[in-house]
Amino acid sequence: MTSATGTCDAPPRRRAAGFTLVELVVVIAIIGIAAAAVVLSLPGDGDDVRRSAQRLAAHMNAARDAAILSGRPVQVMPAAQGWQAAGQPAVRLPAGQRLISEPEGAIIFDPTGLASPARLTVQQDSASASVTISAAGAVHAR
Repeated sequence: MTSATGTCDAPPRRRAAGFTLVELVVVIAIIGIAAAAVVLSLPGDGDDVRRSAQRLAAHMNAARDAAILSGRPVQVMPAAQGWQAAGQPAVRLPAGQRLISEPEGAIIFDPTGLASPARLTVQQDSASASVTISAAGAVHAR
């Protein structure tokens, strides 16, 4: 029955409680994107190896600078577990990483900044990163 104003006297129908399929799909998509972003931002083995190689390169640069500033040669001795510059404490690589030096033996930076050329490779499982020291004393991490 309708009233004088033309509206129905029947009680209004309520919308069913719950979410629509579109709303659920949008929420699941947002959660998926957020989860992918978190997984991609986690460091992998390659990141740890690169970080160790950059740290090694920084120590090699510091050894070269120390040789130039002191006017005396500075020797850095690489080993499978890390490296040690003369007069400095040994630096150890994180567990699972190893250092390979080509050629084997000490790396010497002379007072002019020149060095015995070498290629140092940090390895962990299938990941690796290298530090190259040129005869001119330039140090590059790759």
